[in-house]
Amino acid sequence: MTHLKNREFLFQAWRKLIRAYLISFAASLAVGYVLIEWFSLEPQKLLELSVSRLTVAGAVFQKALGLGLDMGLVLFVWNFLGALATLSFIYTASWIDPRNITRLPRSLRKALAGKGRMKMLQFLPGCRNIEAEPVRRVYVWLMVPLLGILLLGAECGLIVSAAARMSGSFLMGIMSLVPHGIIEIPAITLAGAVTFSGHLLVKEAAGQHRPENHLAEHVFDSIETLRKNLPIRTIVLAVMLGLLVAGLIEAHITGKIMGYFDPAPV
Repeated sequence: MTHLKNREFLFQAWRKLIRAYLISFAASLAVGYVLIEWFSLEPQKLLELSVSRLTVAGAVFQKALGLGLDMGLVLFVWNFLGALATLSFIYTASWIDPRNITRLPRSLRKALAGKGRMKMLQFLPGCRNIEAEPVRRVYVWLMVPLLGILLLGAECGLIVSAAARMSGSFLMGIMSLVPHGIIEIPAITLAGAVTFSGHLLVKEAAGQHRPENHLAEHVFDSIETLRKNLPIRTIVLAVMLGLLVAGLIEAHITGKIMGYFDPAPV
């Protein structure tokens, strides 16, 4: 696999993740509007629902602030750890390779690389067309960034719809996200694109006519080659810088920008 092909997979994955976020955000924004305007759901309840997943994060943030840490740095560390966790799936894909089942962590590899067909996977897009079970499993494993970004887009859409209704201004709702989000979302999706590029590679390879055992070997070898050839250090540094800037903007600038657009006294 050439370096050019690797970069094509990476940028294609990045574009797809950004597009998925925007679609999920728009759909969730519309759902939030319908819930508030048509079903009379209180905006505060919708906001609580949309941030319920972040309850643990809220506790961590409060403890960090109690220690005198800058909120911008806390947001940066939280988001950066999440980005690294997403990126790490490209490294742990080898745990599903049946050829590595005797390596450490052995019990985890045996669980992930099992030969039994996981029926729940057939409901995920594209899985029914893949016969080789190890390939199906790694296909889903490397799909995690897409599922995560869809969830993030849905949460952001609900937050903006609730904020817009509570402030009485759609512009205010959007401005609660845009100043830092315009940097944060590309950074997060860039980290996810490293793993998701492997998913696209598996999808392409699964369309080739190969015997099941040869297909599995080809897929796992190709994922390893892709991982080694991607400029991951450069990507991590870019993600780190982007999330640092986004965190500082969210903590210290976004609120001021919202205040500028809000004519009502604070």
